[in-house]
Amino acid sequence: MKEKLISVLKVIIPLGIGIYVIWYQFDQLTDDQIKQIGDSFANANYFWVGLSVLFGLLSHMSRAYRWNYPLASLGYQNRYVNNFFGVMIGYVANIILPRFGEVWRCVMVSRYEKAPFEKLFGTVVAERVADLLVLLLIVVAVVVMQLNRLKDSLNDLVGDFLKTNSVVELVLKAGLALTILGAAAFIGWRLLQRSQNPVFAKIRGLVQGLTDGVLSILRMEKKWAFLAHTAFIWVLYLAMFYVPFLALPETSGASISAVLASFVMASFSIVLVQGGIGVYPVAVAQTLMLYGIDYEGGFAMGWIIWVAQTIMIVTFGVASLVLMPLLNEREVIDKA
Repeated sequence: MKEKLISVLKVIIPLGIGIYVIWYQFDQLTDDQIKQIGDSFANANYFWVGLSVLFGLLSHMSRAYRWNYPLASLGYQNRYVNNFFGVMIGYVANIILPRFGEVWRCVMVSRYEKAPFEKLFGTVVAERVADLLVLLLIVVAVVVMQLNRLKDSLNDLVGDFLKTNSVVELVLKAGLALTILGAAAFIGWRLLQRSQNPVFAKIRGLVQGLTDGVLSILRMEKKWAFLAHTAFIWVLYLAMFYVPFLALPETSGASISAVLASFVMASFSIVLVQGGIGVYPVAVAQTLMLYGIDYEGGFAMGWIIWVAQTIMIVTFGVASLVLMPLLNEREVIDKA
């Protein structure tokens, strides 16, 4: 009962935050601002929005294709259509249940492919590690571009921190913390390896499967193809985010720094609330204000991007939920 309550709260609380943010933001807008935002929607050039949706779909198709590279190193080769269905179902699941999409993607694909769930999930974790590294590179690029803006604030922050903490203290505290964590991890893993308890044995198998999946990137024969697809996916993500800016006069002249910074903040908003509901447009608008773009234009742009991509994900995700069992059952009947 307690676990069910926690699961429900994990969905309701972030969703409630998103709904509250939507209500609060529109409640704070004046009639003139609402009219201006409405005019932006009415007068937007939706050719660029459609192109953005196409880029988004191509990135998901590339992600589905990329998945087979780490799987091949483990001896599995999924059908591409099932990979694609799984990817799209996972995105829909993330809108409903935060961070559940990767799990449900693997559950669905494991039903129709020979690869077991833990192996599939391990490769997905490996993919996410690669994607996280790319996102961190983009964050670093944004920070480097904004060094002049951030320099004074960082100097003040570091100066105040060092006033209350000496460098020697910081090194000793960090060393002690790492030693304790390392010892605890080593002891826990040794106990897990030696235990004959069925529950621990299952956990051991799951950990081994995840480890194999993560290491599959290092073992795969086509590492460069995997990296090329990763780069292609993120170029498409950036293009998907950028081209709608051309749809509005208010945002068409946005600098690369403004686009990258708002892209990073929009990405973080998706982590905060499932699907970025409510907070995605606000993150875009607030970030663009730092670059001289008025709030109304940035707010409209955030909503345009979010609505377009969400409609695409829901459409293809729901279609995948319907088509995946139908196509696979038909194939089983044809073979029989």
